[in-house]
Amino acid sequence: MSKAVLDASAVLALLNQEPGAQLLTPELLSDATMSTVNLAEVQTKLVRDGVGPDEAWELAQAPISGAEPFTV
Repeated sequence: MSKAVLDASAVLALLNQEPGAQLLTPELLSDATMSTVNLAEVQTKLVRDGVGPDEAWELAQAPISGAEPFTV
């Protein structure tokens, strides 16, 4: 089980080099996961900002070690 579960805002802060991104250390990210819903949100926002869909998906997944399906 992952030690850190990230939301979309954390990954977007990291990708956009926003304040707070420095808290996402390599050690934390090496065992981080996020929900597929949050991954889709990151991809959507990146595409909205002009990144191609495939590249946006790669960027969204890059910082994490895994993704968890959205379930009940």
